Amino acid sequence: MEKVVYQDLYQFNFISDPLIAPDGKHAIFARHNAVEETDGYRSEVWVIDLKTGEYHPLTTGGDERGAFWIDADTVAFVTSRGKKKDAKEQKESTEWYQINIHGGEAVPFMSVNERASQIKLIDENTYVYTTEHTAPENNPLPEPENEGEAADRAEQGKDFDVFDEIPFWFNGRKVINKKRGAIMLCKQGEVKAITPPYLDATGMQLSPDKTKLVYGGCEYKDKQSWTSGMYLYDLTTGETQTLVAPGAVAVGGFYFMGSDDIFFTRTREEKRGDNPDFCLYHLKTGEVETLPFPDLLPYNSVGTDAAYGGGQGMKYENGYLYFLRTAWGNSHLVRMNHEGALETVVQAPGSVSAFDIAQGVVIFTAMRGSSLAELYRCRADEPEAGEERLTHLNEAYEQSHSVITPEYFTFENREGVTLEGFVLKPLGFEAGKKYPGILEMHGGPKVAFGSVFHHEMQCFANMGYFVFYTNPRGSDGRGEAFARLNGRMGTIDYEDFMDFTDEVICLYPELDSERIGVCGGSYGGFMCNWIIGHTNRFAAAASQRSIANYFTKMLCTD
Repeated sequence: MEKVVYQDLYQFNFISDPLIAPDGKHAIFARHNAVEETDGYRSEVWVIDLKTGEYHPLTTGGDERGAFWIDADTVAFVTSRGKKKDAKEQKESTEWYQINIHGGEAVPFMSVNERASQIKLIDENTYVYTTEHTAPENNPLPEPENEGEAADRAEQGKDFDVFDEIPFWFNGRKVINKKRGAIMLCKQGEVKAITPPYLDATGMQLSPDKTKLVYGGCEYKDKQSWTSGMYLYDLTTGETQTLVAPGAVAVGGFYFMGSDDIFFTRTREEKRGDNPDFCLYHLKTGEVETLPFPDLLPYNSVGTDAAYGGGQGMKYENGYLYFLRTAWGNSHLVRMNHEGALETVVQAPGSVSAFDIAQGVVIFTAMRGSSLAELYRCRADEPEAGEERLTHLNEAYEQSHSVITPEYFTFENREGVTLEGFVLKPLGFEAGKKYPGILEMHGGPKVAFGSVFHHEMQCFANMGYFVFYTNPRGSDGRGEAFARLNGRMGTIDYEDFMDFTDEVICLYPELDSERIGVCGGSYGGFMCNWIIGHTNRFAAAASQRSIANYFTKMLCTD
């Protein structure tokens, strides 16, 4: 067996974005691979026959993304093929190609003269898509008075930037001053913005009959507010209606539940940071119904460093809204009826990251045991029947490398609160022999660690370390009271990490208590900084992409 090492990243197959064909016979998904030479990723669209189980690549260019079904036999995807080689002479554009899943070459499908992301087809001549626009300047710089002044003048955006908003920067996006997410409507070749120029749109959903579009967002000109509203655009009349004003609430995920109801999450000002309310907006009456409080976040928050890509996390089908939720260190697929009652559909340990459902069949990407993500299938009405693994793209790697399964236990902290713990023993573990160890801490803090594959931890364990981690108070998956850490960072969470370390030392006498390191990223980096300022029990520390000062971070980054 080969050891797990850092360079194994380039052997992993990352699976994402599963979508079932309109006739339910096939499905597509994305496969991504990290490429060392380009410091980037290759992405391809794959197709699977849901009857035979056979799957193969549908595209091989390496830059295909955002695939969706045009009809039961045709798939569209974004690609750079066909673009001019000299990018300096070409305006930013997004090109979609289409390909028949039964064979043939990909051919042009449509094009947008700007960088587009999410797209939804309404009919053969009409579609909506999301993009990023620059809002008008509040105080534009004066124009040069003559040609000489213009020639000598510094160019904004090239030689300097003007920041008159906060936040003005975002990791991965760089300068975001005046940048707004926008929703565009293209009809008969004519393009217009649906959203106001200063509104930062946060997503959109099309009604089942494709006559209405719901979207959320926050409108601002100087300082971005934590609040956001929900709006309805009538694609027939061109009129916009405010469904939920952004005054004192933040609207989260939203989705049409049939033609008459829109599901959305709502966080009130007095509950900022807590789990949101689940609500229904009744279009016929204009009333907002608050559903029974579920005390959860409707998405997967189980962390891993061995995933790439995205996919659908919410969908309405046959009277139920399907979405993901985290429970302790696992994430599951659940469904909710119009009364707010919840049922678990996919309940195996591990994490589910994206799914699709059609005709009662669910396909989903998931991490099971110590395996990397693969594609699975189950029946929505038969959760007790279990799930079927459809792909085995990472099986060869897992069978040839010494992947270590975490050992799981629970314990009580000093206040009697039950916490869970995970321990990876060092490769080649021998009873009675002493080993160094590493305490890992997740970011967030409102996320969770689980038993799923974590590359960094596997590397450490293969190097001969005990690796141990927990979900302290502040983590997701246990309700808002457990996660409530506002104003208490570095207090109860610090105590939980210390109690957990004591417990692991007690349970594993081979762990050398004099040779334990601590590390974490983001909030985990904050805790790493905090811990080494409050105790000398750790022999080494690695604070990764850490938060060192919340005052300077506030409204200036992500």
